[in-house]
Amino acid sequence: MTENNVIDTARSLRTRSPERLWGVSPESIYAALSASVTKDGLEERLSPHIRAEMLRTNDEREPKQITEIHNWILDELDLIEGDRPTLAGALVLSVDEPRPLIQAIIVASSRTAERVLRSSLGIEDEVLPRREFDSLLAGDWEETILGPLLGSAGFVTIYPDSVEPNFERIEPVLEAQREVPTEAAIAESYLHVLPQLSGIEDGDCLKAITERLVGELSNDSFSLESVAASLADNAVLLHDTSEVEDAIEEQHDEYERQFETVRSLLAAPVETELSQVDVGRRVSVSDVRGDTEISEAGRDVLINIIATVSAHSRFSTFDLGFVTDRLDATPYELYQVLSEVPGVDCEISGNEVIEFATVPAQVDGSSLQEEYTTHLIDRCAAVKRRIKVLSRASVTTLSPIATDAIIAQDYDSLSDGDVAPAYFTFTLVDPDALGEKKMDDYVGDSRGLGRERARLRRWHENRPAGMRSYTAMTDRLFSLGLERDLDDKVLRIMTPFDDDTFNEYVSQIRRLLQQGFELRLLTRHTKEPWEWRRLQQNLLSEIKQHREQVTIRSYSRFKQHQRVTPDMDFRDLGEFGIHGKVQTIGRPEEGAALLGSANFMENSYDWNPECGVYTERIQFVDAAVEFFDIVWDLAESDELSTERLQEVPNHQLVPTYYS
Repeated sequence: MTENNVIDTARSLRTRSPERLWGVSPESIYAALSASVTKDGLEERLSPHIRAEMLRTNDEREPKQITEIHNWILDELDLIEGDRPTLAGALVLSVDEPRPLIQAIIVASSRTAERVLRSSLGIEDEVLPRREFDSLLAGDWEETILGPLLGSAGFVTIYPDSVEPNFERIEPVLEAQREVPTEAAIAESYLHVLPQLSGIEDGDCLKAITERLVGELSNDSFSLESVAASLADNAVLLHDTSEVEDAIEEQHDEYERQFETVRSLLAAPVETELSQVDVGRRVSVSDVRGDTEISEAGRDVLINIIATVSAHSRFSTFDLGFVTDRLDATPYELYQVLSEVPGVDCEISGNEVIEFATVPAQVDGSSLQEEYTTHLIDRCAAVKRRIKVLSRASVTTLSPIATDAIIAQDYDSLSDGDVAPAYFTFTLVDPDALGEKKMDDYVGDSRGLGRERARLRRWHENRPAGMRSYTAMTDRLFSLGLERDLDDKVLRIMTPFDDDTFNEYVSQIRRLLQQGFELRLLTRHTKEPWEWRRLQQNLLSEIKQHREQVTIRSYSRFKQHQRVTPDMDFRDLGEFGIHGKVQTIGRPEEGAALLGSANFMENSYDWNPECGVYTERIQFVDAAVEFFDIVWDLAESDELSTERLQEVPNHQLVPTYYS
């Protein structure tokens, strides 16, 4: 995506109060990263997070925009490179709680983000004036993308006139921005990623393989958030499976060699070429140099080792690990100290064993034979265990481990119907929709109406996102039946009055009927025959081939029962009847409902100030269908066949119970 495309997409996803990028969260970023690794459909992976966002905002956005912005974020945060995860992305996928890592990477990827959060952290009050927050953002990119992204990441809550920093999230993320050497961050990452790649969990094996892949490990400890932040600006690619397999195989061979070495030490021959040198006295701990880093206890260990070799010549080749486990010294430092002990001549071979050529004949120390033998047995078993671990290792593609937890956190338990959007539906004169001619006729030479037109135009341009017009929502409701395979193929319409507005939707109704839908129309037409003829003209004549799928009932009653005669004036009767305006399609689990004040008429859809609600929420649709059906059942006696409507007489129609 180009920068302009990203800005346009972000602008369309930007919510107003609070301000954020619709559908973007650390959880959704994790889901997008998971999809890129597992090759699953991105839209499918994001679907539970989109449903959760609908619940939070009572709104929705185009799925294409959601997937586009997530692909851009993955690339911008260096979580993927082409079709492969970077090491930062792999680390995110390999931890139980990825959210803090993603937040740390977001901040580390933008110096402006870090500066904005540090400035927010430095305020005295808990609320930052919006103008002050905006002053920290320079240019369209930062205002349109970065600011809302910080809102989506949970760092700030951005209102039209104020900004509330989330200090509990900002402080640890800023702490994670401290410098961590890239080499150390890479090594630390592999210690967490390798178990997911290979199934190896043995700590010694992991360290050994990591050193083969990336070099020596650091002795320092770092938080995973700091490691992730360090990797944020380094698009280091994760080693591919063949490289990991090679490292495991090489380490397996190394352990095999170590095993043979240790076993040979354990089963050393009694006869060796070791010589004992008479130095004329007993060599003691005082003969071990004291001007080194080796402690007094360490010097005791060394004199005891010399005593052990002197007493048991088969230990002339001695395991270096036994010594280094007990002393904090390098092999070279050990060699220097041992070489200066009277009667000792030795070499350190391959940093694995100490080969003694001579030792003093008399040593004032204790033999460590039993302890040393136990050490060799234990080490032999440990190396054998590591060989077994690596023999079972199987390198696979990276598998995200927190997917279920992430989805659970983001309301995956909610069904589609529970989180469907609900819109405030309205009609208010729209100058742009009605066109210049109609508006010129409406305004004429009235300056007051001219100002009204301008004000209406401004309102339509800036109205809240949660509002939709009656025309748009009627179209959407009908389209559900055309776009989805609904189980309950019933379109219900309750409207007291109608006019040629039916003609504007007749093509959609015809297509629904062609797909097997039934149309149930509830109305209040009980007086004038011309109203029936208008319905015949605008609807029924256009769906002649499907009239058997159309049922029309009227519901009108009188508050006091009385027989109607031809000479009666209907105005003298206390009539009541259909007044509600409801449309539903399908059953509650799959359909939608639109209800409010608008009749199915031009005035209601284009001119009158009308209002209502459109929703696809299960509970709401269920109630609307239930209400429609009870009135429908009450109106059964006044069902009008299409044949009867062809022969409407030139007199007023009367409800069945009164004729």
